[in-house]
Amino acid sequence: MRAGETNFDKLLTAALYRAAELDYGDAMSDEEIDLAVQPSQRFQQKMKILLRNPIRYKRNQHRPLYIKAMRSAAAVFIAVTVLFGAAMAASPTVRAAVVNFVRTWLEDRTTYQVPDRDMHGDWTVGYIPEGFVLIDEVDTETHVLHVYQNNDSVSISITISSGKIVVDNEHSVFYETTINGNAADIYESNDPLYPNMVVIHFETFGVIISLVSDIDVSELIRIAENIR
Repeated sequence: MRAGETNFDKLLTAALYRAAELDYGDAMSDEEIDLAVQPSQRFQQKMKILLRNPIRYKRNQHRPLYIKAMRSAAAVFIAVTVLFGAAMAASPTVRAAVVNFVRTWLEDRTTYQVPDRDMHGDWTVGYIPEGFVLIDEVDTETHVLHVYQNNDSVSISITISSGKIVVDNEHSVFYETTINGNAADIYESNDPLYPNMVVIHFETFGVIISLVSDIDVSELIRIAENIR
């Protein structure tokens, strides 16, 4: 028998024993394997992989675990990239959404970003809860800010902006909804030291609207519904 054939025979034998060990573990003695045991589905799958390419199977058993994990992660990444690329190619709507709006969820904060644009315009807030009055107003090229306050010093901050905003996501219960057909993220505070927040991507105008206050979330949503 030639050296190559001998090595192949050793690899195949070692792989067969390894496959059996995976299925039966300590239940298999060195002398014999109980052939009366019905092979499991996992065992049969391992055998198919082994017989398809015994040499590769044996080499994979000696590959460090972190390399296997990296290979799996790479496969997932490639699959997602291919699917996303197909969506980008097939849908002008997807392409436009990626270019015009980016939301990035980080461990302690969420960032929202749209392209910078001229924000000057006739933005109006059609509803404010009773008892609140406008105490500050800022209108620049990149954002419009309205701040309201009541007699108890509770404030409502409304920002209509382009560019990027960052919000805290650690101290709230998060859920998604729509407001006047626009995607909206709700951050309902679970800590009295932190306010409630509503963030809307106003797609028609390519801006982000954020509302921040200690008042009830339902009232913030009602205010958002009446911003024009």
